[in-house]
Amino acid sequence: MKIKSYLLTILFITVFLTLLSHNLFATSLLGIFPKGLKPNFPVFILFLLAGFIAAISVHESGHLFAGIAQGFRFQLFIVFLLGIKRTEKGGLHFFLNKNVGYMGGIASTTPTIKAPGNRKKFAIAVLAGPIVSLLFAVCCFLLLIFTKNMLWSFWLIAGTISFGLFLVTTIPAKSGIFFTDRARFQRLISKNKEGECEEALLEIITQSTKDGSYKNISLKDAQLLQTDNEAFVQFWGYYYEYEYFKDNEDSNQVEKAKEKLFNLKNTISAPIWKALKLE
Repeated sequence: MKIKSYLLTILFITVFLTLLSHNLFATSLLGIFPKGLKPNFPVFILFLLAGFIAAISVHESGHLFAGIAQGFRFQLFIVFLLGIKRTEKGGLHFFLNKNVGYMGGIASTTPTIKAPGNRKKFAIAVLAGPIVSLLFAVCCFLLLIFTKNMLWSFWLIAGTISFGLFLVTTIPAKSGIFFTDRARFQRLISKNKEGECEEALLEIITQSTKDGSYKNISLKDAQLLQTDNEAFVQFWGYYYEYEYFKDNEDSNQVEKAKEKLFNLKNTISAPIWKALKLE
């Protein structure tokens, strides 16, 4: 998820707390850590990586399983180097993720039918990530009390990163071109234009997923996205308009829509632009 800018901060806090724990907690009367215990450096690095992957996996799994539990269809799951996506035939394809921007984690589920409650369901799926991260962090910190061996490093790191994820994803802001979970949740439950745009986006995704094309999406929904306050949301409105005309073989309108997309090229990341294959 969308956490490229603050992962370094989380890792710094993790290392700091771990190093501090040897001098502070190891001699504490609480006896949380074995007195004088110092982890082997290679083992510590291994736990650092494992804790990072575990925390991200748990967070994205919260989004994923909350969506699936509400009848949404699995589309994509990426954590660090591991990627799993749904194929056109409905199967699963495992792949090596080489996109650095996606290593922070992505989970995607989509509605299978148009329904008035889809926006509320999607809001729940968005909220599930931070909630699961907080619960996992609490469990990790509780396990520290009962761990008297090298494994406490893992629980400390995984718990700290999970708690960090909870904090940063509940800030109502954007991370790069993505909304944080709280900001997206607020848009989804909004009764203003933001909520209408989120509704339109879900309608487009549902219809295009069902048909396997953009031929039958609502052009009105795409044009509504173009009025959003966020430039990158506007971009997707123009992109869906472009796909609509392309799938309906309206070559004249395709070129006009494509020109609008190029004017907004800088509002999205280079990997996403490349993946759209517009050039």
